[in-house]
Amino acid sequence: MNFSDKQVNLTNYIDSFIVGCYFFIVFVAGYRISRRYKMGDAHEFITGGKTMNWFRTGLTVLAMGYDPGIIAHAGLGFVWGLYPMQWLGTTIWFTAWFCALFLVPIYWRSKISTTPELLEKRFNVQSRAFFAIIMMSILIVTLSFGVYLGALLLKSFLGWSFWMSISLICAVAAFYVIKGGMRTVLAIDFWQAIFLLAAQFVIGGLAFWKLGCFSGLASIRLIGKAGTDFVSTIPPIEWDLFTETFYPLQAILSYQLLSGLAWLGISYAMVQRLLAARSEKDAQKALFVFAGIAPLACLPGYLVGIYMRTQMPDMLPDQAYPEFLLSMFPVGMKGLLVAGLMAALLSSIDGMFTATGALFTEDIYLRFIRPAANSNELKSVTRIIQGLCVIITVMVIPFIMKDSTALEFLQKFYGDVLGVISAVYISGIFWKRCTPRAAFIGMVTGMALSIWLDVFTAINFAYVGVFSFLYTCSSIIILSYFEKPLPEEKLVNLTVHTLEDAKGPWVGLKSWPDLWKWAVVMSAIWFLGSGVWEWYVRLYR
Repeated sequence: MNFSDKQVNLTNYIDSFIVGCYFFIVFVAGYRISRRYKMGDAHEFITGGKTMNWFRTGLTVLAMGYDPGIIAHAGLGFVWGLYPMQWLGTTIWFTAWFCALFLVPIYWRSKISTTPELLEKRFNVQSRAFFAIIMMSILIVTLSFGVYLGALLLKSFLGWSFWMSISLICAVAAFYVIKGGMRTVLAIDFWQAIFLLAAQFVIGGLAFWKLGCFSGLASIRLIGKAGTDFVSTIPPIEWDLFTETFYPLQAILSYQLLSGLAWLGISYAMVQRLLAARSEKDAQKALFVFAGIAPLACLPGYLVGIYMRTQMPDMLPDQAYPEFLLSMFPVGMKGLLVAGLMAALLSSIDGMFTATGALFTEDIYLRFIRPAANSNELKSVTRIIQGLCVIITVMVIPFIMKDSTALEFLQKFYGDVLGVISAVYISGIFWKRCTPRAAFIGMVTGMALSIWLDVFTAINFAYVGVFSFLYTCSSIIILSYFEKPLPEEKLVNLTVHTLEDAKGPWVGLKSWPDLWKWAVVMSAIWFLGSGVWEWYVRLYR
């Protein structure tokens, strides 16, 4: 071994030591925090209680919703350019205010613990069970996605064994989740959110500087895979249902609105954190915190992908982020930044562990198997399910590795389920005439249709989601007229038209009257900023 080889090994040892210290600190913090909350009851263990203010809630929602895409956003930027940022922008100008205005008020007044529980109150127990199974499937696949990306980063950057990295990530996250429950997860994830944002902005700042700041970025002359200007934020217009383009304009204005609603406002992994806010108003404000930060936090990934495309155009897209870290930062700093990215991944993974365990315990075990189970039994069942989640997560990872980019695999899966989820919730919340049997049949057949379209056709995943949404809504509407409608008294606090203390449909303004002002201002800022950037880019053409 010559001197240069020894130097490389020393560099890896130092960075590996720093990352190892991070995992150890999280392990110890999880242990100590879990001891503080060990006397809590099963409900607090599963849900986290209602304790957090709007800012802490917003950061924990960010940590949960943003983490798995860290590396994948660089892959998207490498392949498609900057326009997929508009896919993220829908959070600002639609998803956040919609959920805050319509969904959060119903969650608070219906006093639910999980999102499937709302479907039982609104429709029937069959809808609750089926929806819980769908939601657990979503979380398991997303878990596998996050663990895969984390292991890829550790392998590419530190030279760690891929499967050893998977084992370490799962073991550390599972330890404090299983031992401490949701209260521990929320406490850890608040600080991990701050850490991951700091790491992202350092990495993104360097990529921005290496690109030549605004003028250098605007002057890049490359064409993305969709045939668009690489640094333009305007999505391509693509009418072909079989297109391979990632989120053309039509998909953003249709499917992304539905999938964003399903992920942020209906997926229990996200709603679980909103329900841990101390008040309805805090939960509403937290959504705006998430919306304001999330696109900016994802931008560094796109900048890294764009930079690596200019330097190494033949590399694999998912390698762009690790390669940038490897080549651009000195020893020690690399380790700290990788630790920051691990904070991002762990804070998403732990949220999906807790959500999956809570869904099974609250919606399956307590509802169907052991309704009279005591607090200690519920804690034990939740921990067992969370342990099983680790095993299943590892088993799904080989399927993710088959796609060209990890995010493409995840989006195909989401296309099968999120349109149906949005259809059932929108129908039930906005239409009083919607009936239980119609909703259940629409949900089951809508899922069957979306899976058939995915397996037996080459239709783009986004349009699979749109078709399944339209079919599910249509079938629910038609079938509802063959069933007697529910009496008004059974719909109290379950639709936007039947809240006891707020007249619909703008029910969210009851607790936060200024909500609409923030929605208008944030939307205007996003569209104005996009327009200014397009004008600036054209100055260099």
